[in-house]
Amino acid sequence: MTSKFRLRWPVDDHIITQYFGENPHIYAKYNQAGHEGLDFRAPVGANIYACADGEVFDIRPNDGNAYGLHVRIRHRANGREYHTIYAHLSKVLVSMHQHVKAGERIGLAGNTGHTFGPHLHLTLKLTGAKTHGYPYGVVDPLPYLQEIEVPAPSDLVIYTTDQVRLRARPTTASAQLAWLGKGEALTVLGDASTARARVGQHGQWVQVQRADGMDGFVAAWYLQLQPPGPTPPEPAPEPAPAGPLVVYATEPLNVRKGPSVGTSRIAIALPHEPLTVIGDREAALAMLGDRGAWLQVCLPDPSTGSGQCEVKGHVAAWYVQIEPGPAPQAPLTVYPTEDVNMRERPTVKARLIGRPAHNTPLTVHDAPERARVLIGRYDEWLYVETAEGQRGWVAAWYVSTTPT
Repeated sequence: MTSKFRLRWPVDDHIITQYFGENPHIYAKYNQAGHEGLDFRAPVGANIYACADGEVFDIRPNDGNAYGLHVRIRHRANGREYHTIYAHLSKVLVSMHQHVKAGERIGLAGNTGHTFGPHLHLTLKLTGAKTHGYPYGVVDPLPYLQEIEVPAPSDLVIYTTDQVRLRARPTTASAQLAWLGKGEALTVLGDASTARARVGQHGQWVQVQRADGMDGFVAAWYLQLQPPGPTPPEPAPEPAPAGPLVVYATEPLNVRKGPSVGTSRIAIALPHEPLTVIGDREAALAMLGDRGAWLQVCLPDPSTGSGQCEVKGHVAAWYVQIEPGPAPQAPLTVYPTEDVNMRERPTVKARLIGRPAHNTPLTVHDAPERARVLIGRYDEWLYVETAEGQRGWVAAWYVSTTPT
């Protein structure tokens, strides 16, 4: 059946962050056996493409529904009808009843609806199909995706410097395929000279093949060109790193009350802000990049100036790293259209922690492009900071980008 209908990848980066059926504990409250589609890594503003030729039959606004702003396209192939749903968009670039081609740009990625961060959610429906534990028509999109062609093996063999994961894609957020042993010989796939230049470089990845034929990607900073020599005498153990583990968000990241996307947000961490992990350092290091794992962290309160752990929350381990990212070059500033309540969490039921006056400048503590699309929308919230350093949530429908 899958040979008769194929999907092209809807994003430029072929990185899946959540697969069909994963995290059943999260989706049980929605009466589903697990995640009912595929999530793709896509920052706010990234291009979203149609997966196949078809007709746009529905465009729904960000009106409180789980998908947020989203597009639905109808496809017909070999007498069967399929629907693709592209969710959590920041902007739609097509119109109702428009006919689109596979690969045609239909929208921009965003963070609308029920999300834990910017990404694209893709749902595939096949009329008449029934997958146990899921709504009528929902099927796993993965078998329908066009596979990425695997490059031919080269004549270059490289070696791991330590035990390391073989991953499905060149990112720590992708699926783990296998553990590679220390000193394991791997054949480079594709251009050998490019791979040679990447070996040992932090942030780079190399596509390889194991002796048993399994292929995938390995972090280049765990690779070397020469085979391991005789095992040297055990050196004196190095002192353990001082202090707790500090991590950084890979992109503006929701900090939640509990270890689940179903819990309320308490803050947003930016890539340059240190998050101090609570608990065992080695255990936390082992969880970095693992989908479904969560880290409890401390956030210092800038208004106190103490640098101490003032706020505790949880972050998704697959959206953090040990290197800091850049600070926003031009933060977005908003102004209350009247005196507005600042709350501890993004809900009118949360504790009141301040009341900025009309036209008081508030710095949005989030990616400007992600926050800008929320301004003026009912039931959306912005995480902001006052001139005194106090942070909290204000209703997005009570602010403007210019004084009023």
